[in-house]
This record gives sequence, C-alpha cells and structure tokens, in this order.
Amino acid sequence: MKMRFVTISAAVAAVLLLPGTAHAQNVSFSKDLVPILREQCVKCHSTRQPSGGFAVSTFAAIEKGGKGGKALAPKPDDSRLIKYLEGTLQPKMPIGGSLTKEQIAKFRAWITQGGKSDVDVGLVVIPDSAIPAVKTPVIAVKVPVLPEALALAWSKDNKFLAIGTYKTVLIVDPSTGQRIGELKGHADKIHDLQLSPDGKILAAAGGPPAQQGEIKLWDTTTWKEIRTIVGHTDYIYSISWSPDNKRIATASYDKTIKVFDATTGSEVSTLKDHADAVYAVAFDPTGNLLASGSADRSVKVWDVKSGKRIYTLAGHTDTVYSLAWNPKGNQITSVGADKTVRTWNVNPQSGNQARNVTAHDKAVEEVAYSPDGNAMATVSDDKSVKIWNAANGSTTHHIKDLGDGLQSVVFSPDSKLIAIGGYDGTVRIINAADGKTVSTIIEMPKAAPAPAAKPPAAVPAKPTPAKTDAKPRSR
Repeated sequence: MKMRFVTISAAVAAVLLLPGTAHAQNVSFSKDLVPILREQCVKCHSTRQPSGGFAVSTFAAIEKGGKGGKALAPKPDDSRLIKYLEGTLQPKMPIGGSLTKEQIAKFRAWITQGGKSDVDVGLVVIPDSAIPAVKTPVIAVKVPVLPEALALAWSKDNKFLAIGTYKTVLIVDPSTGQRIGELKGHADKIHDLQLSPDGKILAAAGGPPAQQGEIKLWDTTTWKEIRTIVGHTDYIYSISWSPDNKRIATASYDKTIKVFDATTGSEVSTLKDHADAVYAVAFDPTGNLLASGSADRSVKVWDVKSGKRIYTLAGHTDTVYSLAWNPKGNQITSVGADKTVRTWNVNPQSGNQARNVTAHDKAVEEVAYSPDGNAMATVSDDKSVKIWNAANGSTTHHIKDLGDGLQSVVFSPDSKLIAIGGYDGTVRIINAADGKTVSTIIEMPKAAPAPAAKPPAAVPAKPTPAKTDAKPRSR
C-alpha cells in the first residue's frame, strides 16, 4: 500500500511540474525565455528592424507589442504572442519554422504566472549585435559566362545605353552597339541604374548581400566616379531620382526605404512600414510622393516631406517586383511574382485599382512607361516581352522566346525603341511599333563545338578452340 501511494504521488508531481500547466515551476524571463527569443525571433524583431512594429530587445518592447496591439494578456489563450507562436494568428511565427511544444509551454506558463520580468524592464537583453552575421561564400567561376543584364538606362540624348551587370556597368552606343566604356569597382551585382533628370549623373545601385547597400554616382561626361553612398543593412534593389536632381530614394532587401541627399550622400530619412523586402521605389513627377513595392505583396504611397505612409494599395497575391508612374502622375502600374500587371488610379489622398491583367506565364520582373506616356512594356521570366497600350491596357505586341528569363526593360528617349536585358546576359533592342528585333547589343557566346568522338578501341578476337572428341570431365 505504501508503495502504491508513492507511485501515485510521483505521477501527480510529474504532472504538476509539466511546462504549460497552471502549476508549472516558475519560468524566468531572462534565463528561460530570452535565449529562445535570441535564437528564434531577433532576426525579424530587433530594435533596428522591428517587423510589424514588434521588437524583443527589451521586456518593455515586448510588453508594448506591435502594430496589431499588445502582445501579452492575462491568459495565454488571449495573448497575441501565443496565437502567433501556435499559428492561430497568421503568419505563424517564426516565419519558416516553429518553436517546440516545450518552448511554447514555457511562454504559456510564464504568462499564467503573471508575465513579469526578473530584470529591469528597459534593460536591453538582446542587442542588435546579437543578430547573426550572414557569411556569403566566395565561389570561383570555372566556366566563362555572361553576367546577368539586370538594369538598363537610356540617355535622353540617345548617345549611350548603360547596362548593369556583375560589378560593372557597360556603356554602349545604342545605334551601333559599340562599347564606349566600362564603369568598374562595384561591390556586387548592379540591381538598378537611373539617370538624374538632367542627365548629368548615372546612379548605379547594388551592394554586397546581407551586408550593406551601395550607390555609385558617375559623371556622364567624363565617366569619373563622383562618390559612393553607403546605406541599408542589405543590398539595394531599386533607386529613383527626385525631379529636382537633389535626392535619391532607395529600396532594400532590409525592408526599408531611404532618401539620400544626392549632393552630399548623407541620409535624409528612413521610411519603415513594409513587412518584407522592398523591391521597387519611384518618385512621382512632382517629387512630393513616393511609391514602393514589396515582398509583402503591397504597394505603398508615401509623403516625401513627412516620411509617412499615406495609403496602401492591396491586391497583389505575391511579391511586387517593379512599379512605375505614368508621366502624368495620376496612375501607377505594378508587376510581380503573381504574373499580373495592375494599374492604379492615384492622388495624394487615396488610390484604387483601375485594371488587373494576368499578363505572363511566369513572374513579371519589370515594367516601364514610354517617355510620351502612350505605351508600357513588361518583361518576364517566361522569356517574353509585352508592349501595352497605356490608355486602355490592351496588348499591342507579345514577343516570345527571347533567350532566357528577361530582367530589365527601358524605352528610348523618343519612345520608338525598347531595350531588354536577360538573365543570360543578352541585350536586345526592339521596335516598339512592330515588336521586331532591331539589333542585339550583347549576344550569348556560341558554344564551342563538341570534340569528335573517338572510335571505339578494337577488341581482339577470341581464339577459336581446337576441335576435340574428348568429353568434359564429370564433376
């Protein structure tokens, strides 16, 4: 009987001490929870980059919560923190993974016990320096290939076409295809090229992944480097000049938009509201508004002076890769991974969707308006370019099978020609009126002929055995 009593008592004690039960042993914020937050949460919820406005660097920040409201409530089931960890609120956290049942049980028990901190509420328990650095391997290229033609810029005087590739900007004559020069010294891929409105400066944007963004400014008369602007904590995908040539807006994989003084290179402002990487940014023709597109599937319109988001244009079902204002500034067209081309009616107060067309068979990488505003062009991973009537959204030409996936597009200053760049490094110029290829500025190198196959080695004939009447020996 005594033995049975001990067994029952041990079982009860085990249940009472299970994490997640109302009577679990005390959970320490600093000792039990901070290590979990450091390992699983700080990458997206640091003080520097608080996704959704929620940071885990201090107890006070956790208690405050994010844009959706307070993270903690008296009961675990009512706490937004628990709902996100368990997936009853989406997206489930952490993105792309999950806590173990034991780890979630610790958070539940801690909230049940009052959700208190055992250190000063303002103490930084997880500094930004705790975010693990991403080491990118250096991989030697063994087979010569053309670098991707990720960005294009066509000068207003038609004297040059700039092509952004890996660490180099190529300057070519669009009429003859002859190479004028090479602008070297970039840290990594050139993701965007933009000429200042007066045409005097070419800005080339990129930067080393997971480290920083980089913009190099080049004098288009001497092709000398003016300065290098460094900002962001990841590379820059898109840039835009203000109409007065004074500012440059940048969109980065670090989820932020920055505005820089083009003359000094100093940072003017940082715009935060996107929940994921920002792939596109563009000033409107007045310079008073900015539009941005992101992997969070949204297009946002910002007031440049205050740095505040005015409104969000929702509709895309996947990443927004590119957007452009029409020359009048009353419409924005955006494209992305959902294969659609969406045009929005916009003004400084609000916007609404005017058109939505499933345009390509694969992701749409870039969109551009013609300078006269009458046409648009889109390029896609489906190896095609489409030319559109900008007024009614109808397709005027669809040119297919253009090498590998297409990455970049730009109109000539007279709106008659279109340059397109591909993932395979090729650059073509197309007639906007009939969709026919005018010239190929950069061609894929032709593959060397395969070596002739060697004739098979002669196999010596087997000797013919001599005839015999002898019978095989029995075993």
